[in-house]
Amino acid sequence: MDETPEELEQIRREAAAIDPHKYRRRYRVLMTLVAVAFCTGVVWVAIRMAVASRNPCQRVRDYYCRKAPDPARCNSYQGVYKESVEEESPKMRGVIRDQCLTKINRLKDEDGITVE
Repeated sequence: MDETPEELEQIRREAAAIDPHKYRRRYRVLMTLVAVAFCTGVVWVAIRMAVASRNPCQRVRDYYCRKAPDPARCNSYQGVYKESVEEESPKMRGVIRDQCLTKINRLKDEDGITVE
């Protein structure tokens, strides 16, 4: 032991200042951030999937019933929505829903309207 008492005291102060749990805390914080980001992504994807799976005729009906002052137009899309749900033939229901999807795309392209 070649250290003087002052040097030993300096070494003890430096050793006391060392935090042995620093890296463990940093790892836990990092893993918490990763978990929160993952959960946020899962919730975002779930919401997007729920919105995308909605019947396009329902979306068009909701748009016209909320935005349009013309009740006749709202009622006509109510009938289209009803057909898209209650039609016996699955092929015909698909055709009706495709027409509604075409209407949504046309509104977006021509008028810049986003139908939610």
